[in-house]
Amino acid sequence: MDNLIIFTSLLIFAFSSYIVWPSRQNVVSHLSVGGGFIAIFVPIVILNVKQDYPESVVALYVSVLLLGAVCYLPFFILGFAMAKGKTSKFTFDVLPEAVFEKRTVKLTQFLMLAGIAGLAISYAGMGFIPMFAKDPIAAKLFRAQYQAPYLRVAVLFRSSFYILATIMPIACIIWYKFRSGYFLLLVLAALVLMSFSLVRAGSFGGVVFAITIVMSLKSRKHFIILMFGIIGIFIMSSFFYYIIGVRTFTSNDNFWKILAAGSSDIQDQFEFLVKFEDNPVFTYGRTIYGGLIPGHYKWNPSVYTLSIIAPTEDINQVGSGGIRLPLPLWGYVSFKWIGVVLFCVSTGFLNGYFLRILKNWFAKFSSILIKTVCITAFGSIYGTIINFTQLNMFFMPPLVIILLYVYRFKWR
Repeated sequence: MDNLIIFTSLLIFAFSSYIVWPSRQNVVSHLSVGGGFIAIFVPIVILNVKQDYPESVVALYVSVLLLGAVCYLPFFILGFAMAKGKTSKFTFDVLPEAVFEKRTVKLTQFLMLAGIAGLAISYAGMGFIPMFAKDPIAAKLFRAQYQAPYLRVAVLFRSSFYILATIMPIACIIWYKFRSGYFLLLVLAALVLMSFSLVRAGSFGGVVFAITIVMSLKSRKHFIILMFGIIGIFIMSSFFYYIIGVRTFTSNDNFWKILAAGSSDIQDQFEFLVKFEDNPVFTYGRTIYGGLIPGHYKWNPSVYTLSIIAPTEDINQVGSGGIRLPLPLWGYVSFKWIGVVLFCVSTGFLNGYFLRILKNWFAKFSSILIKTVCITAFGSIYGTIINFTQLNMFFMPPLVIILLYVYRFKWR
């Protein structure tokens, strides 16, 4: 029964959008299929990871998820219903489609060149490339001996990376729609430079998202192929570090464990709760704004979760970027049980409301390029509002970048 509750609750948070918008055009939800298979189905159904943890921890985890899902779903549906007919006054709402597309191509070209140049200069300034470093994982996280050289170019590196990660789907769709060889070269150059960082989601997510958009909108046959393809891509992602030689197989490895290790969220969450039960440090909402404060601020969500998991270790030496907690668990560690209710009710309503606006945009526009900009705006602008419970300074660069697309500026 516990596995069923965990599985169902996590499915509600990951796939509730299909309840209100069961369509191929619900592109923002399709990528969750691959992630859901790796992060939810495998550890719960196949590996039954909960058996490795104390009953009290499992009971708390189950109760938090169940209450969160019960609070989240009805308000998600309510928010979706209340946004019927709502739209925005963004640039794509007021300009003719041809004019907006021309403007988008010009802006994307400028930003791609800036991002590519910025990453190349950053690697040169750091003096190392994470993929080829002696300790690739430490280099990826810019820990230990890699921290000082990284700090010299941190602003340029982060800005350039987030520019490319944000606009990559748009650049790919421009190449697809106009068959532009120039944009293909820009995409390939950006993809190579980003992959050097070993950040899998940021490096390849834009290309995968663009493929998802194209195949979802093309036909039902392409959509079915896409669903299997997405699962395959996430499986390959789990083996990424093995493929490039950062990790090697051992006699203790098996297919399902390696697969689950590629996105070990549930195991990490259980480990977090084990430590939290021994030393319950409630945040009282300070992790809502903690991610906006530079440096290793103690209430930064990543720093906070690592401090619970490894309270006696130096954060700079821990080979992790933090633990991804589900929404209701963030509510619980913030304001206990009332936090579970408040976080899930408010986030559910906001997510449903803004998803309906995205659906309204899709009904309005025929251009695949404009639809791609709409999806990017949904993720960068509305996504920041939806995820207000875990604000992060890294939300800001994509937000600023997409504002250049959706507000009118003169580019000469």
